[in-house]
Amino acid sequence: MAFEKLDDALYSIGKYGRYQLIMSVIITALGTLFPAWQMMGIIFSADRPKSFHCTTTKGLTLLGEGTAGPNASVDGRTNSSFEDTGSQDACQAVSFVNGSESVSPCTEWTYERIYNESTIVTDLNLVCDLGILAETAQSIFLFGMLIGAVVFGYLSDVFGRKVVLLGACVVNGVFGVAVAFVWNYVGIAVLWFLTGMFAQGYNMVQFVVIMEMFPSECRTLAGSLNNFIWGVAMVLLAPIGYTFTNWRHMQLVISIPCFIALPLWFLLDDSVRWLLAVGRKDKARVILEKMARWNRRTPPPGGFLEISEDLPPLLIASDDNDNINKLPVTTESSPEKNRCRFIDIFKSRRVLLNVIIVYFLWFVALLAYLGATLNAANLAGNKYINVLLSGVVELPGYLIIHFTMTWWGRRPSMSLFFFVAGLASITTALLPQKTANGTDLTVAILISAMLIKLCIICSYSINTICCTEILPTPIRNLGFGVGAVCGNIGTVVAPFVLYLDEVAPYLPLTIIGALCVLSSILVPILPETKDKPLPETIEDSENIGKRLPVTENEKGTVHVTSVRVDATTGDTTV
Repeated sequence: MAFEKLDDALYSIGKYGRYQLIMSVIITALGTLFPAWQMMGIIFSADRPKSFHCTTTKGLTLLGEGTAGPNASVDGRTNSSFEDTGSQDACQAVSFVNGSESVSPCTEWTYERIYNESTIVTDLNLVCDLGILAETAQSIFLFGMLIGAVVFGYLSDVFGRKVVLLGACVVNGVFGVAVAFVWNYVGIAVLWFLTGMFAQGYNMVQFVVIMEMFPSECRTLAGSLNNFIWGVAMVLLAPIGYTFTNWRHMQLVISIPCFIALPLWFLLDDSVRWLLAVGRKDKARVILEKMARWNRRTPPPGGFLEISEDLPPLLIASDDNDNINKLPVTTESSPEKNRCRFIDIFKSRRVLLNVIIVYFLWFVALLAYLGATLNAANLAGNKYINVLLSGVVELPGYLIIHFTMTWWGRRPSMSLFFFVAGLASITTALLPQKTANGTDLTVAILISAMLIKLCIICSYSINTICCTEILPTPIRNLGFGVGAVCGNIGTVVAPFVLYLDEVAPYLPLTIIGALCVLSSILVPILPETKDKPLPETIEDSENIGKRLPVTENEKGTVHVTSVRVDATTGDTTV
């Protein structure tokens, strides 16, 4: 079967039918909301209090912030306790015995809990000499995401989208719940690694599933709405964190919903496109017939894929009146011919170039996203409001790209957003807090910083869609996973780039801006994938930029009334 003809069947049963809409909502909620909460929830779970006090001696009474009573005496010792935001004073206990000063390491602290919150820092006392462990735990979580992007991309290409999506979701819930009951650092770090790995894994798989569910012209809207839910997840996370200020309680709240994947096993289906790519046509036929029934289209008696030894395979399609028409399909492809490995990308210079550019854009987008987030002005003192606003500012971007990709296509849209992000980043870096005549430019800096984030969100979302559209189906999830790894490397590099402000305050955002401008120059090298069928082979990926957009005939609006097959020659006549 020529796999690109699958779009004909998807058009015939309704491109936005009830089946696609219901399944895409379920899969998006399952694979975007829950992973986003796990990945971004660490903002609250590993948050460090703004200040803490050394209170080694039990019974010591503080008379003022950072100062103990001048002669507070317990067990014959006079002690002094210091307020600090992490300086050496807060890490030492000072006592006076018989007029002699004695300094010892602090073993007990009192934390300033503005919102009555608890985190792994306050639970495990990860301050002073142990302070680096909080950042290390976050890095371990991030490393788990790197591993998950590769592992689950490969597993879903081998074992199928459904089993990996639902299985990883359930296991993610198990580890997410388990970490709430662990009280030692090593256990929390290990479970965070596993949580990050599985959360990244099924979040990536669900995006590919959504993209494979719809025909060519529908992928723009499907991809945009899928990314939009990430912003919604960020907005919802803020009230969850505010309500459950104990990080263990919050962890339970964001993890338990993952178990809804268990009953969904009996509702969700595997990707038809993947089933065809691995030669499982019978299963693909069953799912197509189910889609037709859900969309109130009458499935043809012989199914959607009718194979005959004497005649060319026929794709069964129905017109708007549910009349069944048989369209001839070539037999040039076979499961064996269409199978490819990730290493086959290196055999095609064109495909390799496309993949390298997409991965580089992914790296720059996440580097700029994190850089813009960490460099943005303090929107409000309340950290929950900051997270809320961070999600709100993303929402327009996911909607904007739908219209720009529909009107202009992938390449011009992404190039424009990268270019504007680059200019905004350099502008933010060079703007002073105040002008020579004393004018405060804080608002201008804030607006410019938010513009960076808005444009980067647009660039990142379009790039993830392009990544799924340039990779062949048999290696699409693995290739997408490698791209996610490249992007996550950008988040790892970002703190080191930001550290360059010790050399010059304008340097970090200037570097990020230059990378964004470079990205805008590289984007036009990529093929335009708007309304192109998803490639099934390496050859398809090589020629994707040369293929014509989906025509009205391919969409099924031109109806075929009959097909005659010459029994001798096998020729068909419409």
